[in-house]
Amino acid sequence: MAVGELILLANAGVLIVYKHTKILIDGLYKDLGAHFTDIPSEIWQLMKSGKGDLADIDYVLFTHSHYDHYYSPYLRAYLENNKIRGLVLPPLDTTNGLMEDYKTYGNKQVIFDGTEKALLQDNIILKRFIIRHVDKKYHAVPVQCFFFATPEANILLLSDSDYEEELFAPYKGLVVDYLFVTPVFFNSPQGRHIISECLKVKKIIIYHLNASNEDRYGYYKMVVRDVNKYTGSAEIVL
Repeated sequence: MAVGELILLANAGVLIVYKHTKILIDGLYKDLGAHFTDIPSEIWQLMKSGKGDLADIDYVLFTHSHYDHYYSPYLRAYLENNKIRGLVLPPLDTTNGLMEDYKTYGNKQVIFDGTEKALLQDNIILKRFIIRHVDKKYHAVPVQCFFFATPEANILLLSDSDYEEELFAPYKGLVVDYLFVTPVFFNSPQGRHIISECLKVKKIIIYHLNASNEDRYGYYKMVVRDVNKYTGSAEIVL
């Protein structure tokens, strides 16, 4: 983006900086299952103290309620010392702390219209659509995919969304300058078909990865192999 930045905090935590606006997606998490790399402790200490570049984020968004994307104690700790303009909580379920967060921070929730669209600061248009979770064990878990439109670029984060083509039929032809997908999505032939045939993607960013020196499950190696094997019209960033 000519007037912004896309910064990977860790795992699936992404910071979007556009003009005077900072948007943090899935960046207040703690992977209780120890599957993915957590936020570096020194960064988290600054964040919860309201210090550093990640203080007073304008908008804090969560795609879904799994702990490696959303962790209520971290959200509450962050909001104790930081001011935000808006919040998008995960779809409501029985996750510990989520109901309480809806009650406590309901007045901070971003308001979407009937088309699931909201206008943020600096004329950023945010649109969300719901796709079920990719893991069959969690098909009942709705994943909020976030689409940001600015005059300079369109950004789409698919998080842990499933890759069945019919789920993306309503979004066929959507122009995406920067597409964030998981290693599992990109590894799947169905996922790559959605990227190449359903969406109009300029640049693919593969995220939701451990640090390369913490590649517990071989995802990083898989991604390197897939990127070398599957090249197309879209630029791929790892």
